[in-house]
Amino acid sequence: MIDLFLAPGRYIQERGISKKIGDFIFPLGKRPLFLADELVYSKVVKTLLENLGGTNLKGRFEEFKGECCAEEIERVIALARDKDIDVMVGCGGGKALDTAKTASVKLRLPIITIPTSAATCSAWSFIAPLYSKEGVYLKSLNLERNPNLALIDSEIIAQAPVRLLSAGMVDAQAKWYEAKISTQGIKKDLATQVALDLSKKSYDLVKSIGLRAKRDVERERCSSELEEIIEVNILLTGLIGGLGRGRCRSSAAHAFNYAMTNFTETRTSLHGEKVAFGVVMMLILEKRSKEEIKGLLRFYSLLGLPLTLERLGFVKNEKNLVRLAEEICKKESNVHRLPFPVNKDMVHQALLEANTRGEEIEEEN
Repeated sequence: MIDLFLAPGRYIQERGISKKIGDFIFPLGKRPLFLADELVYSKVVKTLLENLGGTNLKGRFEEFKGECCAEEIERVIALARDKDIDVMVGCGGGKALDTAKTASVKLRLPIITIPTSAATCSAWSFIAPLYSKEGVYLKSLNLERNPNLALIDSEIIAQAPVRLLSAGMVDAQAKWYEAKISTQGIKKDLATQVALDLSKKSYDLVKSIGLRAKRDVERERCSSELEEIIEVNILLTGLIGGLGRGRCRSSAAHAFNYAMTNFTETRTSLHGEKVAFGVVMMLILEKRSKEEIKGLLRFYSLLGLPLTLERLGFVKNEKNLVRLAEEICKKESNVHRLPFPVNKDMVHQALLEANTRGEEIEEEN
């Protein structure tokens, strides 16, 4: 059996497409639940609900409480059952979309995702990272089903803070670094090779047009470069996961990101920002050249990313560093997908070196 590929039923990316939301909901259900936080409600969802007028749809808004955790998922499920909801609409950032996706799977309801940034590929993905209600990463849920529709309004994304776009770009680039490692030494079928090729294409596109897309978002300008980077951050990154499932897997960079969730003070940092530092740590563990690492850090700097543990919110003392290294090296950690043994001492040293390299680049600016 060839089980190649998981993808949304439809992926539509167009400026202003969310204004036609009723046309897309109607074939799926008549009583949609819009899950989003209050900020996204005021900026996006309120208008979406107003656009349901004349469609005979009875839309309901529910505030997302901030964490994709078991308690929030069960709360949304109970509400949807109580209100006889027949279609879910997740709107906002990754955690809101992942909560809506997970609830929809458990309820066996259709799901539409409307991301308000291109910071992750959550709008496409069949994976949903699960956290404790305090925000500590627990595990990633394999939903085995993608959204029925990923509706990408590039005008909305152009208005999001540029920091979110930059975080999404480096998360997309990380797919190349981690896919190379996780597929090293295994026989690559066609789907895996295509996923690898796409991850390299994503890396190259971010490098070639990413800075132009960043400048366009700073001007709230929805340019062709921005449209292409949105496709990289959501569509291509999602394709890589769908084609490379079980083979092109996350590694040390994401292990660092998830370990950092154990430190409350770092939770204002974005997923992609932490993954970027994790990539530098991973390259040091791989003993890659100083020139390659310096070039990558300079690019990160141009994107406006934090380059040090301190700028990620981490309190850099020996006790915290030891604990962080221990969390990264847990038995179930993705760091062990590196093609060589990794221990706490190696990770501790790599963290310090990555931080020093980041400090050196910051001092150049």
